[in-house]
Order: sequence, then structure tokens, then C-alpha cells
Amino acid sequence: MPSISKLQEAPVMLETKVPSKPRAGLRVGLAEVALLGSIVFAASGHLLIKEGLNVAASATMHEGIWLRLLAYLGQPSVFLGLCVYGIGTLAWIFAVSKREISYLFPLTALNYVVVALGGRLLFDESIPLKRWAGILVVVCGVVLMNRSSEGGTE
Repeated sequence: MPSISKLQEAPVMLETKVPSKPRAGLRVGLAEVALLGSIVFAASGHLLIKEGLNVAASATMHEGIWLRLLAYLGQPSVFLGLCVYGIGTLAWIFAVSKREISYLFPLTALNYVVVALGGRLLFDESIPLKRWAGILVVVCGVVLMNRSSEGGTE
């Protein structure tokens, strides 16, 4: 068995790796996760508010505006929707603190897709083909804008 002093004298070979070139494509960090959260929470908040308004509207159809507003605000779904939307706003604030707003803001157009799907699935709303085509154009625009962007600074 070699002595410790001989081991200390032995040359040490360190393997170094040259950093690889960053892969092209989507860079996902906390800001992007927060952005996705803000989109999901905002859209969910809108859908919950709509649910509460549907319930309250049928109960207050013949009331004055002030009584209807109070009835709307008293609906648990409306209150929950506002809270969920608020969480989305907090996630948005975090995302904007980490990335350029010109990179993030176009992505919020994905709310159109989520809310339209929610309206169709939850409320059985009829969505014309032209509206779907418009949503598709918006999504294509978001993709084009973000392919030309690097996401700003962290």
C-alpha cells in the first residue's frame, strides 16, 4: 500500500468539460413557470367569475343595478374567481420582475385559448369557426413573436 505522502505527490488529472452550446428552443425557468401559472390562474378566475354571474343573474334578473352588483359579489364563485385571479396577478408580477414585458405580454394571449375552451366545455357556449380561426391567428402571432425573442434578462 502506498504511503500517504506518495499519494499527495502524484499528479492529479482533472477532467474539464467545455460548456456545450445552449440548445435552441424553449428556455424554461421560474419566470416561465410563473407566467404559465398566471395564465392558468387568470383564465380559471375568469371562468369561476362567469359561473357565479350565471347563478346570480338568474336570481336577480328583475332587480336594480346595485342589488344585482351586491348579488354578484355575494356569489361564492365570484369571490373565489377574484381570489384565483389575484393569485394569477401575483404570479404575473413575479414573471415580469424576471423577464422583459415585451417577451411575456404576448404570451398572455393564450388566455383567449383557455377561456374559449372553458366557455365551450363548462358553459356549452357555441364558438363559431371564425372565432376559432381568430384565436388560431393570435396563437400563431404569439409563436412568431416569441421565436424572435430571447426572453429578456433574469
